[in-house]
Amino acid sequence: MDLDVVREFRGLKLGDWRREWRVRSVVEALQVRPAESFPKAMATRARREAFYRLMENEAVTFAALFAPHAAKTAERCAEHKTVLVVHDTTKFSFKGEGRSGLGKINSAGQGFLGHFSIAVSADGKREPLGALAVQTWSRPERGVSTQRRKEGLSRAEARKSKRESMKWHEGVTAAEKQLGDTRAAAIHVMDSEGDDYLTFALLAEKKQRFVVRGYHDRLMQDALGQTSKVKEFVATSTIQAKRSVKLSPRKKQLFQQKSRRRAQPREGREAQLAIRAQHVDVRRPTYVKDDVPKTLALNVIHVREMDPDVLEPVDWLLYTTEPIETQADILRIVDFYRARWIVEEFFKALKTGCAFEKRQLESMHTLENALALLIPMAWGLLRLRVLAREHPELSATEVLTPTQITILRRKKLLSTSKPSAQQAMLAVAALGGHILANGSPGWMVLGRGYEDLLMLEAGFLLASARSDQS
Repeated sequence: MDLDVVREFRGLKLGDWRREWRVRSVVEALQVRPAESFPKAMATRARREAFYRLMENEAVTFAALFAPHAAKTAERCAEHKTVLVVHDTTKFSFKGEGRSGLGKINSAGQGFLGHFSIAVSADGKREPLGALAVQTWSRPERGVSTQRRKEGLSRAEARKSKRESMKWHEGVTAAEKQLGDTRAAAIHVMDSEGDDYLTFALLAEKKQRFVVRGYHDRLMQDALGQTSKVKEFVATSTIQAKRSVKLSPRKKQLFQQKSRRRAQPREGREAQLAIRAQHVDVRRPTYVKDDVPKTLALNVIHVREMDPDVLEPVDWLLYTTEPIETQADILRIVDFYRARWIVEEFFKALKTGCAFEKRQLESMHTLENALALLIPMAWGLLRLRVLAREHPELSATEVLTPTQITILRRKKLLSTSKPSAQQAMLAVAALGGHILANGSPGWMVLGRGYEDLLMLEAGFLLASARSDQS
């Protein structure tokens, strides 16, 4: 499966063949220069004007532009018995003011939020399969105080719409609908922000499978009707598995909330984990309405780093519907949650590799349309990087086209007769200026190299076509 992004837009329906043709021509230009600004990528004045008219056209919507990629993702999921659907939210921030439809994101400017449901193979390969669903919205800049007084909400609650609070459930519903009758069964994976009793109840009601990291140490009820905290109860059980995992370093983030301990900076290290698991009946919180079950039967896994000298040890509480009868079951669930980092890498591919936040468009409508064009490109970059890093032994043909491999050979960046996926990624990065001694390539240099490779490929194919005609 190569990175022909244009294929992700086959089946596009915009009600007019001319609009559909224009989208394909825009995608072809962006595929060659994914991180370039729109004016430069469009090359001529006529193409630039046509592009902006296309983005502003009310008949051209995010939903319509995104639909073909979501359908292609579902087709890729159908090739697997089970897939993980990783859900997470990110903020898109744009400098300056005055862009219609955007809300306040931070002191630097305006923006909007996106909640993504990314499909990943569950076979241990962790291959990114694409996006199944995306929700976008902006938070209001004005009227918050009035709304807060009327509804008796806290300031934070008032800034979040009802839709935002239900994004996890809506993401699951949209992803399941997209998968439809495909034979792939979905396991939904969420970080601690998705720890919501109502969401658990709604998913359990529809028998939808999930693994969610706990934020709340919830109350539970034992067989005798006694109440205790979940983590305390699980911590008293026997260690059922141990595992050594390599933790990557984490840099300090801008605008990092001090309360978010799970995202604090850290040094890379090898962590020794002790893992426990138990069946529990989680009690309904008092603030949840009576039409939700009083208790939910869930399985809980507690993952705790064994080194007492670590300042911020790994400490995960995972709520799940998956079975925990054997050690293999338990370790499998832990691995499912560990695949969650792929959605964070997808956000980096979108923001850095495709430079989405640098796009100079003036409204929510046009920015959403641009986002829909860039999502398949970000997926392509993500797939190249993940497979090359996690499965370096794979063939380069798994991530690049034969023409791209030929070009890299002619550039003397690939020398072996059967190059691997890792060698292919390093060759692409080298094309973008990466020096091997500097370690693994980042998103910026990889995006730049991929951009150069696609430009060379376009020229190569054009020259070949002319040669055939002569």
